[in-house]
Amino acid sequence: MSAKDTRNGNVYITGDKHCSFRPFFGLRDKGLIQENDILIITGDAGYVWDEEYMTKIGTLEQLFSGTLAFIDGNHENHSILNRLPVSLWYGGRVHRISDRVFHLMRGEIYEIGGERYFAFGGARTVSRYVEGVEGIDWWTGEEPSPEEIDHGRRQIAAHIPDIDYVITHEAPLQARDRISRVKRIDPDYMLPSVLQDWYEKLADAGRLKQWYFGHMHVDQQITPHLRAIHNNILQVGTEAKLDWS
Repeated sequence: MSAKDTRNGNVYITGDKHCSFRPFFGLRDKGLIQENDILIITGDAGYVWDEEYMTKIGTLEQLFSGTLAFIDGNHENHSILNRLPVSLWYGGRVHRISDRVFHLMRGEIYEIGGERYFAFGGARTVSRYVEGVEGIDWWTGEEPSPEEIDHGRRQIAAHIPDIDYVITHEAPLQARDRISRVKRIDPDYMLPSVLQDWYEKLADAGRLKQWYFGHMHVDQQITPHLRAIHNNILQVGTEAKLDWS
């Protein structure tokens, strides 16, 4: 599909929503989002959860006048997401859910308003080993595969001088060490360390403006270029907070 002109619109970022519509009621009632604005969710959006997902997407589109894009978290129905048609959106591959709702695929780069966004979803559900049921509480595919990590690594290496923003669900290892909420890291779970390596490379390159991640359910600035996001809705670039509540 052709990209919509966003020269007069803004890009916003927010954290895990787990299928909540409450922020979208606030955005609508206060008139805070315009048709040419984009809102990106840093994973665990949760709206594509079962075979009736288009009902939820219809509600979203009624409430939200802009374009909604999300990376996948661990709490998504990856089986459905991976069946969706693949399209191009701002130069990167997406799963197209509707005309205004897109899933940003792992390791893709999107050029929006002259700035480049690297997206990499996925994480491991810790509770799946003790109480989770596959296909109900978690899905195969929630954790990035070695091939997807290799794709992300190649993209980072090839585009280090060009990447302005990074959007992930999982947190780089450094961020986990500074957040009070603890999530277990199993010995074989390497994604936080992989992301830490990518963060250090991008930060050293000097182009990175902000790395946003969800998953930890906190709103916290970790370093000048690394931010955890949850309830807040921030304008990318200015970090201005939308008062939607």
